[in-house]
Amino acid sequence: MVVEKTFIVLFLILWIWGGVYLVKNFQKIFGAHPDDPSESPGARSLGQTQIWATWVGIIIALIWFLFS
Repeated sequence: MVVEKTFIVLFLILWIWGGVYLVKNFQKIFGAHPDDPSESPGARSLGQTQIWATWVGIIIALIWFLFS
């Protein structure tokens, strides 16, 4: 049980670090791409929404497994 919780905490730290990286490089990662001028703001918003929903969902799941 302790080993599983240790891995969950380590993965949670790594996952949060990845989120901080996403926030710091937001424009570079999610901004308009110069090679794809036809990309609409809606397409970019959909990609951002999927990334953030996945990120938050995994954070919630890890916290749930950590305290259950």
